Amino acid sequence: MTKSDSLPYTAYMKYKVMIIDDEKSVCLSLCEILQEFDYETCFCMDPLQAPGRLASESINLVLLDIRMPQLSGVELLRKLKQVSPETAVIIISGYASVEDAVKAMRYGAVNLYQKPIDISKLVDEINQLRDATFKIKRLADHVVYESPTPCMRNLREKIEKVAPTPATVLITGESGTGKEVVARMLHMISTQDKKPLVTVNCAAIPDTLLESYMFGHEKGSFTDAKEMHKGIFETAGDGTVFLDEIGDMSMESQAKLLRVLQEHRFCRIGGTQEIESNARIIAATNTDLLSAIDQKLFRADLFYRLSVITLRIPPLRERREDIIPLAHHFLGYYNANYGKRVKRLSDEVQTLLYNHTWPGNVRELKNLMERLCIFCNSETVTLGDLPEQYYSQENPVNDGLVSKYDEMTKNILVEAMELSHGVKTSAAKMLGIDRKTLNTKLRKYGIEK
Repeated sequence: MTKSDSLPYTAYMKYKVMIIDDEKSVCLSLCEILQEFDYETCFCMDPLQAPGRLASESINLVLLDIRMPQLSGVELLRKLKQVSPETAVIIISGYASVEDAVKAMRYGAVNLYQKPIDISKLVDEINQLRDATFKIKRLADHVVYESPTPCMRNLREKIEKVAPTPATVLITGESGTGKEVVARMLHMISTQDKKPLVTVNCAAIPDTLLESYMFGHEKGSFTDAKEMHKGIFETAGDGTVFLDEIGDMSMESQAKLLRVLQEHRFCRIGGTQEIESNARIIAATNTDLLSAIDQKLFRADLFYRLSVITLRIPPLRERREDIIPLAHHFLGYYNANYGKRVKRLSDEVQTLLYNHTWPGNVRELKNLMERLCIFCNSETVTLGDLPEQYYSQENPVNDGLVSKYDEMTKNILVEAMELSHGVKTSAAKMLGIDRKTLNTKLRKYGIEK
């Protein structure tokens, strides 16, 4: 059996940890320890280069020293989260104050460890983060590998045919449809799966820095170039380069990318030696590149180089059969993650979800299921648990269902106010909501005088 014989890409995933610390001995020690637990590791000693490294490499977790030269750990944490919001960050320091710890948690750190580090406790936490990441990635597999819809079955067949080839691929689709999932699948079931997969979000990196991220730079080539830096093409080697949101790349950067595609070679900024590139290119966009070409915002020659193979991921509204199974998958994941027991969606909720337009696609559905899992206090999600936009009049759902829901909600509110003799605090407690929410609902349904 080959890898493409219907094996989801999570079967081949590695969890990669980056250590950011100005002490080389700390970096090497942590790398060695984590490698013993089968983690892929790398390190960065220059805080100014760290955001660029994170943008150009697929990093799952960062271990960050909170006291760094040139840039505070908290400020660096903010920059890292801007570049890669999904990358988890654990703070490590021998000098962290309570104020530092509070700021770190506020800006998205998972935890803080004091030096000397309790390695056993740290590894246990990293194992938990890895398991949680792989669970959600396995749910992402469901988007393609377990979907019963003809359009997704067709996409799956194309992925399995294209993956073993070196062909350049352009993935198109609306935001939230899973373009990065498909890119990773293409890499993981390809012949380059043991080689690096290097990702860069073209929309997240300023155009003035993008060339350095792509091609690297020599020491002294510009003011902050204090040492030689490899770009994503050099880092990828014979692996895969995934250029996400390529429609946001400037015309100048497009011209330089085109040269790599045509000649398979490039120079670092400030360098004269040509470096050969055999990396496979996968690009993705949520914009209409043909329209961008007409508007002189995208190069036609680059488009045709990139679109040797085009894979379109259909939006969720075009494959409604996936909505409820995906919703249950995400509920199961968040139940396990948050220790909840939300087992089912009521028939009315399923009808609303099925008919919703899902402008945010799978990402929107996943976020909704997380919210429902957190706030639902029973085993069944009912209409009252949904945010208002899912049953508002603007949503193209059956008007009769919305009307019935409004009538039912108003009757419940009236009854609660009567039973509590008009005492709002008591009515809110009876309904399981806070007083502010009760006041909002009373005004909405015209109950409050």
